Amino acid sequence: MQVLSNNNLIQTDFSIKTQWDNGFTGRLDLFNTGETINDWTIEFESAFEIEPGMIWGAEIVSHEGNRYVLKPVDYNEIINSQQTISIYFNANKVNGQIISPTNISFDDDPSSTIETSPVNTPKPVAEIPNRANSDTLTPDDNLSADVDFTLIKDWGSGFEGKIAITNNSGSNIDSWSLEFDFPNQINNIWDAAIESNENGNYVVSHAAWNREIAAGETLTFGFTGNNSVISEPQNFELNGSTFTSPSISDSIYTFSNPNLQPELELNQNYQGRGTFYDAANPSGGKGASGYDVPVQSELDKIVAINNVQWNGSEASGAFLEVSGPKQRDGAAPIIVQVVDYLYERADGLDLSAEAFAEIAEPVDGIVNIEYKLVGPADDYVTAYGYSIGQGIVVEGIAETNPYYAAVRLNNHRYPIESVDLITNNGNLVELNRESDNRFVLNGNYPLNGAQDLLVTDIFGQQITLNNVNITNGSSADVVTGEQFNLI
Repeated sequence: MQVLSNNNLIQTDFSIKTQWDNGFTGRLDLFNTGETINDWTIEFESAFEIEPGMIWGAEIVSHEGNRYVLKPVDYNEIINSQQTISIYFNANKVNGQIISPTNISFDDDPSSTIETSPVNTPKPVAEIPNRANSDTLTPDDNLSADVDFTLIKDWGSGFEGKIAITNNSGSNIDSWSLEFDFPNQINNIWDAAIESNENGNYVVSHAAWNREIAAGETLTFGFTGNNSVISEPQNFELNGSTFTSPSISDSIYTFSNPNLQPELELNQNYQGRGTFYDAANPSGGKGASGYDVPVQSELDKIVAINNVQWNGSEASGAFLEVSGPKQRDGAAPIIVQVVDYLYERADGLDLSAEAFAEIAEPVDGIVNIEYKLVGPADDYVTAYGYSIGQGIVVEGIAETNPYYAAVRLNNHRYPIESVDLITNNGNLVELNRESDNRFVLNGNYPLNGAQDLLVTDIFGQQITLNNVNITNGSSADVVTGEQFNLI
């Protein structure tokens, strides 16, 4: 849509950068097709509410009813001719829907319009045509991109430029940074951040809202600086992590994934999207693994896995090492235990809010992650207070009786493949795994007293648990002292 502002024509465009169950990150672009603007405000009406403190590129002056008034921040108070600035914010959905802002109006101060040529003796303007300078980058086999520089305007005492990065690879690029040589001093930058500048060697990284460049997508950032442009930026070097999993901008509701095998493999790196949920107050009570909700201080150790790798509850209790944006910035990976699964998603993980905060900023909402199955060391303490070295924990099931024998296991180093009852004559009777991670005996009833169980992990390791009562109706935990070997 377009809105007129005195002697300027401002074009506005609203788009969605990412969304989750009950919220979204919105982007409002302002493109100045008229003269240079110094100081401005923008007003609009909205059915949504912007989350407190969750706005970038503007400040909220007032919010009365459904009417917002925003003003610029320090770096974008001036909008040069042909320049676009962007405002980002997190807001709530309305009845599950994203509603665009309406009745947008823009106000400026025409008396403070900046002259685009110097008042004093003009400095010579560099002979640089207003065109794109393009380099194709292929730092590794997975990352391929074009980087284009465009000189928007040069008025002698200053300039405005734009760099566009086009992802030509078949993978999404995450946590990107761009290094280049540029002799001019950059004063203001938007949609990116300057990490360093050493004698004209710049390192620029993503903003909070554009960490990912999806396959085939073009991302741009702009900047202004002093003096005429001496020479264009050159020697571009793009860095980042590549992800073949769905983009964070794609729908998170997926029910199949032909590229993902159901059974977890040890130390195999998997990629996907990471989200978070309120593990302290899960909507369904206990997770699908049947384990109790941990105490508040231990919630950072649990996760729900996608519907493919849940694999009929085989992933219950598995331990995963997870890395996200913070790990790509140098933080140590975290270890979490699978206690539930994502019915509506066929990739990645849904972490507890506490665990998510250790791999990304909560404002990110959806991020690209890497994870792998690991076997914790003996001294690792789980969310349920047991160390791995204490052995497998048998969780009693209250409704068991001599005619209903069932058991649930926790604290096992690796996922469990099967549980067998060892009969008095040494035969094995397999217990059936059910969707809530309990193993149930079909037949051989009535069954009284303690039994011996043969437990096999997904790598074929076997342990015998002696004198386990699976029919006594007790919900108490039994710590066995028996554990799978570390592979």
